[in-house]
Amino acid sequence: MFKIWKRHSINQINIIAILFAGIFAASSAFVIIFNEYREFEKDIVTTEVQYLQNKKRRAVEQTSRLNRLIKYRYTDLKYEKQNIQNYHISKEVNAVLDDSNTGGYIFIYDKNREVVYKSKLFKDNNMIVDKLFDASKNGGSFLTFEIKKDNKSMENLAFIREFKELGWIIGSGMYIGEKDVVLAQKTEEHRKKISSFILKIITLTLFLYLASILKYQYITDKISKEIKFIVASLKNASKSYTYIDRSRVKFQEFREITSQANYMLLKLNEKKSALEDMNLNLESLVEIKTKELQKSAAYAGELLAYQDKFLKNAIHEINTPLSIILINIDLYNLKFEKNPYLIKIEAAVKVLENIYGDLSFIVKKDKEDPRVDMLNFTDFVNDRVEYFFDVAVGNRLQIKSEVEDDIFILFNEFELQRLCDNNISNAIKYSYVNEDVHVRLYTDDGCTVFEVQNSGEKIIDNQNIFSRYYREDNARGGFGLGLNIVKEICENNSVHVEVKSDGKKTIFKYLFECSRIVV
Repeated sequence: MFKIWKRHSINQINIIAILFAGIFAASSAFVIIFNEYREFEKDIVTTEVQYLQNKKRRAVEQTSRLNRLIKYRYTDLKYEKQNIQNYHISKEVNAVLDDSNTGGYIFIYDKNREVVYKSKLFKDNNMIVDKLFDASKNGGSFLTFEIKKDNKSMENLAFIREFKELGWIIGSGMYIGEKDVVLAQKTEEHRKKISSFILKIITLTLFLYLASILKYQYITDKISKEIKFIVASLKNASKSYTYIDRSRVKFQEFREITSQANYMLLKLNEKKSALEDMNLNLESLVEIKTKELQKSAAYAGELLAYQDKFLKNAIHEINTPLSIILINIDLYNLKFEKNPYLIKIEAAVKVLENIYGDLSFIVKKDKEDPRVDMLNFTDFVNDRVEYFFDVAVGNRLQIKSEVEDDIFILFNEFELQRLCDNNISNAIKYSYVNEDVHVRLYTDDGCTVFEVQNSGEKIIDNQNIFSRYYREDNARGGFGLGLNIVKEICENNSVHVEVKSDGKKTIFKYLFECSRIVV
């Protein structure tokens, strides 16, 4: 192999090129097949995750419907005796559930751990009942356990919550033992696809490889003949300085070479010394420029590193004084009456803290995957409204909230805070004085809706307001980052956005993907 490179020829290079082409073709086919296999593995994992998520969602939906039914009947019988309440609610629940298609099973126990209702499919024991009561103390949680079905152990997933007015626990469960069957079917389906795909890729690769070899060989033969002629002519020209016959050269590129060769034969002697001096000067000049470029590149890299470090440190350091200011304001308010000047200071500090949150999101968003948790959306929105209460007062506004109870959602807590805070902060910033800012949270047709309304000037461009650095009112200040961050969060989490503005009121409405909602 090394001898070929020391004494290489066109034929030898052809052989090597064909070998490399074969290796490249085989490698490309392998990479394509390997990537397809990796996609298959990801699909299997995704199928398993989606299977469990669907089971969880169905369990939550069934438990929520059951809770609403019991709550409705309890409201009618609120002033009746406990035994009458239990009797009538139990009777109606049994009547409704016996005719329903649950797709799993449902169970209800009273505070004495006696069965109020349970599906025929649900086989319990004392140990399982203990686990159900322990899980209900968390306000609503999932529980996995095994029960006997047809003399076989079946893995189960249940969602349990407590109906506090009666001391009952209610829940809905799903069998998840079919997961292995679903995954096996998916694996067999992909195996057939992979086999067919491999056969097609190999066939196509062989065809393209053979076609490229034939075409390459034909062109190489033509090129070899003209190169041999040019080489022979140059050898002869080195002795007699005769011109190369251009009429025998067919390729345009080689005709250019022969023209230049003929011209160089005339100028060779007189330019030889000048070219040698020029080469020496060029080498030294290139060496000098190379060193300068290396220094410039190193300096630029150092500046970028310092800039990145400064930005991270600056954002981190901003948080400490903001936290100190807010803590001291809270301590002052606990000890003395609220000071109107201090309210304005607190409002300004919270605006700065909101900007700090946006900057932190920009720095961290590409560094780590957002963690999704089950959040109490109701408590979350109430907390954010309370946080911005003083900011609104400082701007001579009032925040009015209309928030439904017991709304849960699967979402990243930090991203949800950026979405809520930026909308509430913008509503306060761009509202007319002495007007109300309305914050609403409710369910509509199975989806959760978060809505912020204020009275302000009409938004001219409903779409462009989500672009980075865009601001319709430059006099209000800001960086034009908040709504762009909201848009990015919504796109990543399948949240639909609607904006309505008519000059009297402006509404930002967010509809969360139904499959991510827990009620």
